[in-house]
Amino acid sequence: MIIANLAMLLAKSGKRVCLVDLDIGGADAHILFGLFNPRKTLTDFITRKVDDIQEIAHTFYAHNGLQLIPGTGNTLQTANMNFQEKMRLLKAIDNIDADIVLLDVGAGTSYHALDFFMHSDIQICVTLPDPTSIMDLYNFLQLATIRKMLTSFLSKSEVANILKTTSFSSLKEVFELAEQTSPGSRTLAQEALQYFHPLLIVNRDSENGRLNKGKLKNMVRKYLGIEIPELGEIPEDHQVQLALKAFLPISELYPKSLSSLALINTAEKLAKISDLFAAHASASPATISA
Repeated sequence: MIIANLAMLLAKSGKRVCLVDLDIGGADAHILFGLFNPRKTLTDFITRKVDDIQEIAHTFYAHNGLQLIPGTGNTLQTANMNFQEKMRLLKAIDNIDADIVLLDVGAGTSYHALDFFMHSDIQICVTLPDPTSIMDLYNFLQLATIRKMLTSFLSKSEVANILKTTSFSSLKEVFELAEQTSPGSRTLAQEALQYFHPLLIVNRDSENGRLNKGKLKNMVRKYLGIEIPELGEIPEDHQVQLALKAFLPISELYPKSLSSLALINTAEKLAKISDLFAAHASASPATISA
């Protein structure tokens, strides 16, 4: 719901936007736009029925030309793509002709989810304000930071092998073990995390279930050594369910609702962050994962 509305709002602002549904095994972003049976999906690209990924893009002219690449997972092959297939997919995503490419990663801590999340230029974490969701968020960030640090080392190096198979309670333990295994590894790992600051969106926020964001940020800073700047809060809103049942983004169906106003504010912030990234980076487009 969040990423579909952000995609539509960014397109409305004049950006050329492409939303890629990478929720492998649970792809459903197309349904939020009333597209029930896409003529082509990522399955066609992964199985090489289509060579150009943009051949499977669906353009919603009613949504300011927003493009959607429907997801996959309807076969065992696509739900469990191998390394070569994943690298081919990521390379294709890098070459999409758009100002902003949004990647809907989906929940979970599989290698696919982590790799899709870490591949982007800007990362967004979406959570609910309940204890189980916060724990899931923390666990995901812990694995993401380790995955990020692994990029500093050769995939088959001794340090990489140890980091893959060891459980840690804090980032300090990761740094210490890496340094013990190979002197100089601490510096490499710290450099890998220097610009890793996932943005935070709290969905279905309410007075009764308000998240202590300060406590969460302090915990992440203390044990993972990263910052998670706040991007937006989407309030609890019964009209969201009505929009989902109508197969339309709420920011279109109920543009004056509390959640729509919050999403508009979040999209405006994200557009500014994307513009800053584009101004300082030679690569195009800006890729955002959530």
